[in-house]
Amino acid sequence: MFALVDCNNFYASCERLFRPDLQHTPIVVLSNNDGCVIARSNEAKALGVPMGVPYYQIKDLVKQHRIAVFSSNYTLYGDLSQRVMSLMEAAWPEVEIYSIDEAFLDLSTLPQAQHTVFCEQLQRQILRCAGIPTSIGIGPSKTLAKAANFLAKKKLKIPVFNINGQTLWLEQVDVSEVWGIGRQWAAKLQAQGLHTAADLAQTDPQVLKKRYSVVLMRTALELRGLACAGLEVTEPKQSIMSSKSFGHMQTQFAALAEALSSHAARACEKARREGQAAQRVTVFIRSNVHRQDLPQYVNHLSLRLIHPTHDTREITAVAKGLLRTLYRPNIAYKKIGLILEELQPENTRQQDLFHPFAEEQLVHSTQLMSTLDAINTRFGRGTLRLAAEGYAQVWKMRAEMRSPCYTTRWTELAQVN
Repeated sequence: MFALVDCNNFYASCERLFRPDLQHTPIVVLSNNDGCVIARSNEAKALGVPMGVPYYQIKDLVKQHRIAVFSSNYTLYGDLSQRVMSLMEAAWPEVEIYSIDEAFLDLSTLPQAQHTVFCEQLQRQILRCAGIPTSIGIGPSKTLAKAANFLAKKKLKIPVFNINGQTLWLEQVDVSEVWGIGRQWAAKLQAQGLHTAADLAQTDPQVLKKRYSVVLMRTALELRGLACAGLEVTEPKQSIMSSKSFGHMQTQFAALAEALSSHAARACEKARREGQAAQRVTVFIRSNVHRQDLPQYVNHLSLRLIHPTHDTREITAVAKGLLRTLYRPNIAYKKIGLILEELQPENTRQQDLFHPFAEEQLVHSTQLMSTLDAINTRFGRGTLRLAAEGYAQVWKMRAEMRSPCYTTRWTELAQVN
């Protein structure tokens, strides 16, 4: 048996957590550079605010209904997500973190009669300790747990629903809502008269395999209650990327170098947190493809390092060298980014036969980066950084309505009057 824990309207719930005055106010959260709507509270959904709509198209609606609008605050969302996941891992040993706001639990070792009670207790624990509301679906397969979660949230309006043995409920789940079925497959299935999850579950699996794919066959089997997949072990990443579009197009090398240095620092921080070191660095850059009235330029360049590293100083120096080769003057650049590749565990770094690294230098680098991370963890990301990242950072993406990073920066702690 599996349980799927899903945070309700996660980004909106994070914003509301520190703004109790917005408890019943419609909320929307915008994408990078305040472009499109990427999250909505139930109140905003009821007003007809569609997902993905450009912000400028709903400004009149926002003003008319006094919708609270926030720029995306991924630092806050990531920290609160980690708190929610930690609560689940403390409550149960077998957890698969599926996304920033979802996780599967394998309840096979828990007596069946206790499944619903356990999940209700977990839901209350998360709400009490993290302040985030959740919905939990329980089923004999991961696909059925997903369906049960959908029913709990959208149809039954209850925090926990156990679908075990109640397959008639699948008639209320549109085939487009089944986990893993995208728009194209949904359209094809509906054209064949398969409109609900129940229709799909009752279809001959071999027919689905022959006509569509083995993946769809497994989905149908899972809807019948046959678990075709267990919890997935998180594999080490093969690469780490850090990139964002500029709030305003940039033409100067200095601004591009600052932005790239910031991305290098972020990527190295991720690598160190995961115990990885990179042996290849790739830098990419592009102009604004939506401004065909301006000169266009897209390019990338890679360099393989002699020794794998996660030292921000070394990666930044390499990245800036690649940028000097890539840079073209008189181009309005919209995006720059960096990828760390050929990752390997930091404690098994292979030496180069002709260029062995000094053990003392490696120890110094490790200690320095550990100190850097410790300070930034305690006082907020960017508190201590390389001068190459700049201070004013005029290139940063627009986030004019970003809420404070309440949980990670001392200077942005919530104040009680």
